[in-house]
Order: sequence, then C-alpha cells, then structure tokens
Amino acid sequence: MKLKQKILLMSLFPLFLSAIIIGYNILGLKALKSSTESTVALLMNVEELNSSAKSMEKSLSAYSLNISDSNANDISKDIMASKAAFKTLKGKVNDKEEKVSVSRISLKLEEISETSLKSLSAKNQAEIKRQSLRTKGMMNDIYELKYSINQQYEQMQQNLKNQIQGIVTFSLIALVILLAGSVVSSIIFTRRITGPINKIAQNAREIAEGNLNVQTIKVRTKDEVAQLNKAFSQMTENLRRVIERVGNSSGQLAASAEELMASADETMKGTEQITSSIQQVSAGAEQQTKMSVESVQSVEQTTNAVKQISDNAAAVLQLTISANDKTKQGSGFVNETVSQMKSIHESVEQTDTALNELHTRSDEISTILNLITAIADQTNLLALNAAIEAARAGEAGKGFAVVADEVRKLAEQTSQSVSQISGITQDIQKETVKTVQSVGFVKEKVQSGLDIANRTEMIFSDILAAILEMGMQIKGITEVSQGINQEVGQIYGHVHEMLNVASNTSGSAVDVASASEEQLASMEEVNAAAVSLSSLAEELQSSISSFKL
Repeated sequence: MKLKQKILLMSLFPLFLSAIIIGYNILGLKALKSSTESTVALLMNVEELNSSAKSMEKSLSAYSLNISDSNANDISKDIMASKAAFKTLKGKVNDKEEKVSVSRISLKLEEISETSLKSLSAKNQAEIKRQSLRTKGMMNDIYELKYSINQQYEQMQQNLKNQIQGIVTFSLIALVILLAGSVVSSIIFTRRITGPINKIAQNAREIAEGNLNVQTIKVRTKDEVAQLNKAFSQMTENLRRVIERVGNSSGQLAASAEELMASADETMKGTEQITSSIQQVSAGAEQQTKMSVESVQSVEQTTNAVKQISDNAAAVLQLTISANDKTKQGSGFVNETVSQMKSIHESVEQTDTALNELHTRSDEISTILNLITAIADQTNLLALNAAIEAARAGEAGKGFAVVADEVRKLAEQTSQSVSQISGITQDIQKETVKTVQSVGFVKEKVQSGLDIANRTEMIFSDILAAILEMGMQIKGITEVSQGINQEVGQIYGHVHEMLNVASNTSGSAVDVASASEEQLASMEEVNAAAVSLSSLAEELQSSISSFKL
C-alpha cells in the first residue's frame, strides 16, 4: 500500500468511527424525541379533556342554578368539546391500564352527556345538578389517567436521562477509544514512516560528513519510504563506487597530466622543429617548383634535341667521315700550336724577367727620390737660415738674401717635382706589381696551354680512333634516339605531374606551416591545461581523501 493511501486511510478511519458514533447518538436521540413527543402529546390531550370536563362541570352547575339558553349552549359546547378531546385521547392511549381508565371515562362521559342533554330538554335542574356532581367522578378518572401518564412520563424522563447518560458515556468511551486508537495508530504509523526516514536522514548526514560506510536500512513496507530507502541505498552504493572510481581516476589523472605536460613540451619542441622543417620544405618546394618549370623547359628542349638528334644522326654519320679528315688536319695544326705556345712561353719568361728588373729599378728610383727630397729639405732650411742671416746683415746682405730666396724656391720646386715623380714611381711600381702578377698568371696559363696542347695532340690521336668507332655507333644512336624520344614524352608528362605536385606541396607546406604554428599555440594551451589539470587532480584527491569508504 502506498504512503498516500496509508495517510488517507489513517485520516479517514477516525472520521469513519466518529461518523458511526454520531450516527448512533442521532438515532438514539431521535428515538427519545419520538417517545417524549408522544407522551407529551398524550398529556396535553388529557389536560385538554380535563379542562373540557371542568368547563362542562361548571356549565352544568351554572345551569342547575340558573336555567338559561346561554348556559344550555355552554353545556352543549362543553359536551361536544369533551367528546372531541376524548376521541383524540382515545386514539393515542396504548397502555392496558390506561385503556381501562379510558373505558371508564368513555362510559361516564356518554352517560353524563346523554343524561345532561335529556335534562336540558326537560329543564330538569335537579338532574343537571346530579350530572354536575357525576362529572367530578369522571374528572377523578381523568386525574387517575393523568397521574398514570405522568408516572409514565416521569419514568420516561428517567429512562431518557439514563439513555442520554448512556449515550454520553458511550460517546465519551468511544471518543477516548477513538482518541487512544488514533494516537496509538498515529504513533505506530508515524514511527513506521519517520523511523526509516530518520535513519535515512542520519545516513545522509554521515554521507554529508564524508562517511560512506553506512549500514543498509531494512524497510518491510512497500510504500514510498521503501522506494526512498531503496533509491538512497542505490545512491549510496553508486556514490561509493563513483568515489572509488574518481579516487582511482584522480591518481591516473595526475599521472596522465604529468605525462601530458611532458608530451606537450616534447610536442611543442617537435612542432617548432616541424615548423622550421616545413618552412624549409616550403622553400624547397618553391625551389622544386622552379626546378620543375626549368625541368619542363629542359624536357621540351631535350625532346626537340632528341628529335634533332634523330634527324641529324644520318648527317652526323656523314660528318664523321669528314671529321676524320679534319682531325688529321687538326693534328697538324696542334703541332704548330705547340710550337707557337713554346715560343710564347719563352717570350713571357723574358717579359717576366724584364718586369722584375723594372720593379727593382723602380725601387732604386724611389730611394734616389727620397734622397733628393731630403737634400731639397736641407737646402730649404739652409736657404731659410741664409735669408735670416742676410736680414741681420742689412744692406750688405740684400744680394745674399735674394740668392737665398731663389735657392729656397728652387728647393721647394725640387721637392714638388720629387713628390710628383715619387707618385708616378709608386704608380709604376703598383702597375709593375700587377703586370708581374698578370705575367705570372699568363705564365701559368701558357704552361697550362702547353700541357693542354700536348694533351690535345694525344687526344687527336685518340679522336681519330674514336671517330671510326663513333661512325659504327651512330647507327645505334639513331635507333636509340627514337626510343628516347618516346621516353622523353613520358618524362615530359611526369615532369608536368611533378610540377603540379610541387605546386600543391608548396601550398600544402604553407598550410602545414600555418597549421604547425596553430598546433604550437594549441600545445601551449594544452600545456597550460595540463598544469591546471594536474592541480585539479591534486585538489580532487584531497577532496576524495575526506570520504571514508
């Protein structure tokens, strides 16, 4: 049974018992009211009959004293009223003794009525007086009936009081039982509900404090509390497993974070190297693209050359014969060239010797010019001293002063001329050095030319033999050139593909370089994330350590 139904049942059960008690009390009170009302109505009828009898007795007594029509009418009305009251009373009497009294009253009422009416007709005052006295006897019977009914009413009142007391007692007892039952059932029901809930709350507090090692609560009911306990137990077990897994995972996470940081560092270094390599690859790809373009051009030229080779192979064969003759003539020319190169070598040797001599003489001239410069400087000083002495001599030294001044000017001109000659000599020396170096270079070249000429002479001898063999191979070259022409066509296509690949490679290299830079930035972020992850793993381990599994 569900908790809602139990609570509803516990709420309705006291109400149901209360409704039963109230219904029982209402039925009892209705029965008492009914019996009381019938008895009261009977007493009222008896009282009415008694009142009518008294009125009739007074009317008879009055008529016996004073015969008049009004008194006669009063007697008739009272008789009719007494009969009407008696008729009403007779239908309500159920008790045997009361019925006996009613019978006596009925007989007496009939006799008194009949006799009184006859006496009224006869205007017999004595009989009317006697009937008036008899009315007291009927009133006595009415009194007895009234007394009996009063006794019955009092007994009924006592019974009613007892019944009301019984109803009150029953109501109090039922109320006490209802309250006690409600309290006991509420306590039991509340304990059955709050007991497991309090235990669940205690376990929840233990879990909130980090103690997951709580005992499983056993609930025998199948209501929402049992479902709550089952769900809480599953939650506790799942939480325990999650904490264990998180504890294990946090350790692995910390280790993985360390590995991730190391890997990120290595990856960053590798990415930097890759970026550098990709840039080199990009440059190489661009160079390869240029080379591919050049290769395409070269292949085109090669294709044309191969075609030309194929076309000219026959002409080469004819020219080979002519080359044989020309080679013989060239061999003679080479011999003459060797002789001329030897003569040139000798002339260069002589020129080198002369230049070395010229360089030596230039050094001597420089020495002499330095000496002349020193003499001119001394002469200039002497002329200056002579001019000073002439100035001291006055008029006697004027002629000597003029001579000294001319000597000074001559010394200055000499110094200037020597400076110019020295500059020219230095230029000659520089040019001589260059000429000597050039002559040395020429000597080397002439010697190399001699060696080449000698080798050329030997080569021409080999050429004569090779030309004959080449003539035999030209035919094979013609055939091979045709095959080469086809292969070159395929190579041309491959080179075009290589050009496209190189272009794509260049573009891809740029993209890869950009991607590598982005990857480097991403790896820096990964490294930062790994540091944060490692810190988070340590915090997670610290948090998990507060739980008791």
